[in-house]
Amino acid sequence: MPMQPGLALALLSLGLLLAPTASPAFPIRDASGTASPAAPRESPPAAHEETEAFLAAGAAGTLILPVGAPDMRTPAIVILQDGAAPDGRASLYTDQLLGAGFVVLEMVHLPGEALEEVLASLAMHPRVAGQPLGLLGFGAGARRAVGLQEPVAARALLYPGCGGIAPASMPGQMVLLMHGAADTANEAWECEILADALTLAGASVRLRPLPHAGYAWDRPAFHGEGITMLPRPDGVGRVAARAWPAMAALSAAEVAGFFAASLLGARP
Repeated sequence: MPMQPGLALALLSLGLLLAPTASPAFPIRDASGTASPAAPRESPPAAHEETEAFLAAGAAGTLILPVGAPDMRTPAIVILQDGAAPDGRASLYTDQLLGAGFVVLEMVHLPGEALEEVLASLAMHPRVAGQPLGLLGFGAGARRAVGLQEPVAARALLYPGCGGIAPASMPGQMVLLMHGAADTANEAWECEILADALTLAGASVRLRPLPHAGYAWDRPAFHGEGITMLPRPDGVGRVAARAWPAMAALSAAEVAGFFAASLLGARP
């Protein structure tokens, strides 16, 4: 199966960043022409993670593994994008989740009904097998996660467009529903109704409105852009979004803490 262009570029960039650089082996001469000893070669920095291409049922993603013994198995979090491709929004969350010891799978291309196959394939990975899985979705990705019938242990739903969603059955699952209090695509009353529906579906729900935040506060601002009009997660029109880096750092830490409390204590 040909690798998706976005995934190939991501892996190439990572390889270039991680490639070690060596100090020159030849002597260095000063202004007088006197040779000085060559600088000692620097050891490459210690690796903190391992990256793999992940392909399953026509879907593609980047699988990031925390460094550990080859036989060490850890819970995994699957990240679902708010759009057709990654936009940098997941970066802070990935860093926090890796720091907490999770395997992270960031989806790059996820067609149709492939999510079920993705979860089944990830569950068989030697670094994950037998461990609980979690879903982290942004916007439309969070909306998709709400309706997924496959059993996962925890779901973090960030600004899914709370209106008009019918949750899947979630017996015993932990759910974090996070939205901006000033988000017109996730009105507070609609998110309260969704939280109640999730509870009726069997989930243990934490509803977390973020004061003064709008839609996609965690999307990086590119080239100093201010307000950006993004597609609404329900596909009906667009919604204003403004980057808020400080709130993004806070929400990333809170999401990682939610998954740590929900999944690390449930490890076999």
